Amino acid sequence: MSSPTVTAVVLAGGKSKPDLLAATGVSNRALLQVEGETMLARVVRALQESGVAGQILVVGDVEAPEGCLVLPDSGDFAENVLQAAASVAEEQYILYATADVPFLSSQAVADFVTRGVQSGADMCYPIIPLELCRQRFPNMPRTALTLREGTFTGGNLLLIRAGTVRRQAGLLRRAFAARKSVWAMAQILGMGIILRAVLARLISPRLLSIAHIKSRVQQLMGATAQEIVTEYAEIGVDIDRVEHVQNLRESGYRVGSA
Repeated sequence: MSSPTVTAVVLAGGKSKPDLLAATGVSNRALLQVEGETMLARVVRALQESGVAGQILVVGDVEAPEGCLVLPDSGDFAENVLQAAASVAEEQYILYATADVPFLSSQAVADFVTRGVQSGADMCYPIIPLELCRQRFPNMPRTALTLREGTFTGGNLLLIRAGTVRRQAGLLRRAFAARKSVWAMAQILGMGIILRAVLARLISPRLLSIAHIKSRVQQLMGATAQEIVTEYAEIGVDIDRVEHVQNLRESGYRVGSA
């Protein structure tokens, strides 16, 4: 059986916050160097070597990596996601990756895409057992959620059909606008899932499961969804804060501008 081929999109429009800019001298996070190579270049190489990425689009005001097409940064994350999906066929899968995942490997990409396509779901998202992240990257902090099945952290990849992206443009815009407001996010997610999450934290993790979250995601998206539990911890390590840079440097990595 041949490997699936998807359109890959690297979101490289993230601007450095003032403290990160002061610490690194890099205004666009994608161009921050780790071990002498920009994070963008490292992500693109992982995609190119994975064997599952066909066309690679980079969204951001950056120089085009070899073999990639660059789309301009709209200044808005949701609009960048949408413009990348505009010309992709309805049923075609798009693999979205952020440009600030410097340890992303071709093996991780191939495993995630292959399992996602085989699931047949309209959208697939990676979750990683927190303990694996701590073992592989002990100094990197991660936001995690304890569920009935265990404690997991999210990854920086998303596999989704282009038609699903376009149909849910309004929801995507609302979710991005609400990302810093607990109340606004609660309105989108629904009080049922929020209440269950609170009770799971206060009483017992068994009150919230992967199935509960997946069911709500499918309701919101009007599409089938599938979590991909992965052992590739590198999918979950993004560098977007000063403390991330400091932790990498303390771990012996060379991090900074050219």
